[in-house]
Amino acid sequence: MYLEEYGKENNEIIVMLHGANFVHSFQKQYELAEEYHLMIPHLMGFGKATDQVFHTDEQIEELLTYLSAFDQKVLVVGFSLGAQLAYKLLAEHPELFTAGILVSPWLDKKEEMLQHVRKQNEKQYKLLKKKGICNLIGRMNELSGEQRREFVEQMQKVQLQTILNAVDNGITLDSVKGFETVSIPVYALAGGREQEDVKESIKRLAACNRHCKYEIWERAAHNIPQACYKEFNALIRQVISMVKEV
Repeated sequence: MYLEEYGKENNEIIVMLHGANFVHSFQKQYELAEEYHLMIPHLMGFGKATDQVFHTDEQIEELLTYLSAFDQKVLVVGFSLGAQLAYKLLAEHPELFTAGILVSPWLDKKEEMLQHVRKQNEKQYKLLKKKGICNLIGRMNELSGEQRREFVEQMQKVQLQTILNAVDNGITLDSVKGFETVSIPVYALAGGREQEDVKESIKRLAACNRHCKYEIWERAAHNIPQACYKEFNALIRQVISMVKEV
C-alpha cells in the first residue's frame, strides 16, 4: 500500500482516508502536519495504487494490516468513499482508534439512487480521462503543480471497474454491524447542499449511537475538507485535544 506521510516527527497520528479519484482530498489539512503525524494511504485503484482494482473486503484487510502494526491508537478521518471505509473499520475494530470523523459518508443507499450514481460516475470517468479537465479540477482544488501533474497522470490509469466497485461497495448502515456499540467519539458531517441520502446517513448514525454526533454544515456541498477547511481543521484539533484529556 502506497502511503504519503507528513509531520513524521509528531506523536499523534491521524490516518486520512481519501475520496474516490482524489488522493489529495485532504490537501487543505496538510497544514496540520505542523502539529500531528498525518498518514494518507492511497486506496486501491487510485493515486499510486492504480495497478489494482478497488474491492471493499481486500481494501479493509489491507488497511487493518496497516493499522494493526501501530503501537498506538489513531484518529481516523474519512471523506466520501474513505468515510464509508472508516465507518466499517470503526464498527468492526474500534480498539484501533481514539476517535473517528466521517465526512459525507453515503450509507443509506437505495437501489434507484445507486443506479443513478453508477451512471453519473461512468460519465465522470470518461471526462476525467481528458487531461485538460483533470488539470482544471486540480487548479480548482488548489493543488500544487506537482500534485496536479500526478493527478492528471494517475487518472489516466484508473480502471472503470474501480469506479463501479467504489460506488457499489456494499458498505451500508444495514450491512455493517457493531457501530451501535462503539464507545469512542465519532463525528459525522455532511454539507447542507449534499444529496439527502448522505444527510440521512449521518442522522441515522447519531440516532443509533450516543457517542456519535452529527452536524450539517449548511454552506458546504460535497466538499467540506476543502470549502470549510478552517472550521474542519479546528474540529480535528478539538477532537484530538478532547481524547488526550480522557
